[in-house]
Amino acid sequence: MEGGLILTDSDELYHILLCLRAHGWTRQLPKENHVTSLKLDDSFEESYRFVLPGYNVRPLELCGAIGCEQIKTLPRIIDGRRANANIFTDIMANHPLISIQKEVGKSSWFGFGLIVRPDVDYNRDRLRAFLDSRGFEYRPIVAGNFAEQEVLNFMNFECFGPLNNASHVQHNGLFIGNHHYDVSAALRELANL
Repeated sequence: MEGGLILTDSDELYHILLCLRAHGWTRQLPKENHVTSLKLDDSFEESYRFVLPGYNVRPLELCGAIGCEQIKTLPRIIDGRRANANIFTDIMANHPLISIQKEVGKSSWFGFGLIVRPDVDYNRDRLRAFLDSRGFEYRPIVAGNFAEQEVLNFMNFECFGPLNNASHVQHNGLFIGNHHYDVSAALRELANL
């Protein structure tokens, strides 16, 4: 099993290491930290904010052993998620305010992407408020415009043209998780926003 330990009495090094360990995200950093001068109070926005190149190292052998047992349940889990996805796409396909993801191939439907349509009198903040008031959990769609991330200050890159669609997803989208058990009642409530 892989592993390691770093001990330090430096707050700056501790904050850098916290960030590096978590993919370079700010999400585990305290508000006052030595990595970024501004950490937002909005945990949603901070959950997809990369400021350093980072890693996420886990004990691979242990994960593999657990995975070998979990893989036995995979067909049942995927079938349940796909059943929920059928309900989701049926009730949300023509929603006047929200665009949804389209099936490409045969997805396992980890979650349901929701993107506020352009040119409607609605925005993601209102969608978040609705979801919060109903007890839905949600996260950013981790496929936004990575060119807007601060971590790129450490990388050599080029963009060939505008990234309009990526920016639209980043600023207008979110996703809610799916499960392998029946979540049709929650999905019907979502459709009534």
